[in-house]
Amino acid sequence: MGVAEEVMSAGCITGDRINGLVDGISGNWYIKFDTFSPAAERGLPVTRVISRITLQQILARAVGEDIIMNESNVVDFKDDGQKVTVILESGLRYEGDLLVGADGIWSKVRRNLFGPTEAIYSGYTCYTGIADFVPADIETVGYRVFLGHKQYFVSSDVGGGKMQWYAFHNEPAGGVDAPRGKKERLLKLFEGWCDNVIDLLLTTDEDAILRRDIYDRRPTFTWGKGCVTLLGDSVHAMQPNLGQGGCMAIEDSYQLALELDKAWRKSVDSRTPIDVVSSLKRYESARRLRVAVIHGLARMAAIMASTYKAYLGVGLGPLSFLTKFRIPHPGRVGGRVFIDVGMPLMLNWVLGGNGSNLEGRSLQCRLSDKANDQLRRWFADDDALERALNADWFLFPMGNSTAASETIFLSRDEKKPCIIGSVSHPNFPGVSIAISSPQVSKMHARISYKDGAFFVTDLRSEHGTWIIDNEGRGYRASPNIPVRFHPSDVIEFGSDKKAAFRVKAMKFPPRKDRQWSSTDCMKVN
Repeated sequence: MGVAEEVMSAGCITGDRINGLVDGISGNWYIKFDTFSPAAERGLPVTRVISRITLQQILARAVGEDIIMNESNVVDFKDDGQKVTVILESGLRYEGDLLVGADGIWSKVRRNLFGPTEAIYSGYTCYTGIADFVPADIETVGYRVFLGHKQYFVSSDVGGGKMQWYAFHNEPAGGVDAPRGKKERLLKLFEGWCDNVIDLLLTTDEDAILRRDIYDRRPTFTWGKGCVTLLGDSVHAMQPNLGQGGCMAIEDSYQLALELDKAWRKSVDSRTPIDVVSSLKRYESARRLRVAVIHGLARMAAIMASTYKAYLGVGLGPLSFLTKFRIPHPGRVGGRVFIDVGMPLMLNWVLGGNGSNLEGRSLQCRLSDKANDQLRRWFADDDALERALNADWFLFPMGNSTAASETIFLSRDEKKPCIIGSVSHPNFPGVSIAISSPQVSKMHARISYKDGAFFVTDLRSEHGTWIIDNEGRGYRASPNIPVRFHPSDVIEFGSDKKAAFRVKAMKFPPRKDRQWSSTDCMKVN
C-alpha cells in the first residue's frame, strides 16, 4: 500500500478536468471526454499522468535496487520443463522457476521463443518534449488532442508547472533532422495551428525534444511456451494514442502475480509442486482479449486523429480552394456522432480496467478523487469553460503592425475599462492607450470586462474596429455595441492592419523577446 500511495501522490490528476479532442487550427472543442465517471463509479482512482522515470524509481526502490542488474543483456535461455536457465551477453548464467520476457518491442526473449518477426510501422514519426509551461486553462483542462490532416498533436499536464506533448506526422520511417533542427521543423509542420500548440513548441528547449518512429505488433494468441512467457510491449506493443502501452504492462504484471500467487497457495494446501505452466496459461487467457481490444482502439484512434478534416477541400490538392468557404466536412460531422455514441463505451472499457472484478485487490486501493463542482457544466458549455479561465489577458501586437509596438494588459476590474485612441486621455477613469496610426481615431474603441468576459466597443471611429476570430472569419464591429472577443482572436483598430493585436490569455507575463509575426506565430527574436 505504501508503494500505491507513493505512485498516487507522484501522479498528476487529469481525470478531474475536461479532456478531449479539439480542432488543431482553431483550437475549438470537437468532443470532450468524461474520464472521471468510469473510474468514480467503480471507486477507482481517476486518470493520472506520471513521469515514466519517476514511476521506475518508485518501483525500483520497492523491489530493492540491489536485485536489479543493469547491463545484463539476455541473449538466450533454455527451458528443461522444470527450470529455466538464462544466458547473459557476458556469458553468466542464472537459473529460475520461470522467465518473464518484458524486454520491449524488440524483445530478444520473444525472438528466441517464436523466431524473428517484423514490427509494423504505423506510418507516423513522433516528436515528444516536455516544457516549463502553464496554460491559461490549466485548472479546467487536463489534456487535449489537436486534430489535423495527416498530423496531430497531444498535450498533457504532468504537474510541477510542466506540460508534456507529442507531435505526430505522417512520413516514411527513418527520417533524420538537421543538427538542432527538431524545433524549427516542428514549427514549420504546425505553422498556422492554434496558440496552444505553437506556444508549447516555442517554450520547449531544443535539447528536450526527442524523435522516434512509431511501431506496433499485431496481437498474438500465444504469449509463451512452457515456463517462459512475455509481458507488455514484448508481446503486444501498441501505438501510444491512448497512452495505454505502459498501463497494459502494469495490468499484465498484476494478473501474472495474481495467478502465480494462486498456484503457490494451491501447492501449499495440496503439498504438491507449484504448477507454473498452468499459471502462465491462465495469465495469458485472462489478458488476451482486453489487450487485443485496446490494441485495436489505439490503432483506430490514430486513424481518426490523422484523417480529421475540418472543412471540405482539406487535402484535395487542386480543389483545396474549397477550404476557404468553410463548408463542414461530412466526415467531421459523422465522426462526431460516432464518437458521441462510442466514446463512453470505450472509456468504460479502457479506464474501468478490472474494476468490476477486483479479485485479490485490497479495498484500500479503491480510492476516489473529487472533481470540480462545475465539471458537468463544462462538458456541456464551452462558454462556461472559457469564463472559468484564471489567467491574465493581453493584446499582443501583430508582427506586421507598424503602429502597434507595445503589449497591452487588460484589467479584469469592471470599473477600469481600457480606452484606445490616437492620443492618451489622462482624465479617463480607466486605462488610456495611445496608438499612433492615421486610421486610429482620437477616441477609437473601449475594452471592458464583465461577468468573466471581455468586450470591445467601437466608439464611432472613422475606419472601424475589426474582429477576426480563430477560424479566420472577420467582421466590423457596429458602433456603440459591445462585441465579445476570445483568446486567439485578432482585433484591428482601423482597416489598414497597421494596428492589429492578437488576444492572449496567459498564466504568466509575456516575455519581451517574443512577439507576433505576420504568420500568426510567436517568434523568438
